[in-house]
Amino acid sequence: MTGVTVRAGVAADWVPPPLQQFPFCLMSVNITRIAIQALREECLSRECNRQQKVIPVVNSFYAATFLHLAHVWRTQQKTILDAGFVLKDLEVLAKKSPRRLLKTLELYLARVSKGQASLLGAQKCYGPEAPNSKDLTFTGVCDLQPQSSEGTG
Repeated sequence: MTGVTVRAGVAADWVPPPLQQFPFCLMSVNITRIAIQALREECLSRECNRQQKVIPVVNSFYAATFLHLAHVWRTQQKTILDAGFVLKDLEVLAKKSPRRLLKTLELYLARVSKGQASLLGAQKCYGPEAPNSKDLTFTGVCDLQPQSSEGTG
């Protein structure tokens, strides 16, 4: 599996160590389960009532939970071997402190809009004292350039 990161207009191939790769599909299914359980167990009721909306709250909760997961995965250098433990901790946090996760997402998105966000610094500090760490850069499928198929045909 190869990821592409873009820095200063230069594309570079990057392959994480085999155990460090982020199991995106597996985690997204589990975060969906956590979000549905949190809704069923009324962990999101206060926020849904406050906003008078359900779907946007659950959507934000899902994104906030994923943001926390990505932050933990990268900053604590988790591997696939840690996935079960990370998910268990994430589920406890999500059900116990959904407002905290939502607030973190809100702060992160505010920083993104100002061009100051770093996934690695998402939950540590928000001021000039934020650690100088590598940003994660995601490329949308529509942004990828088709690869030339030299030698095939």
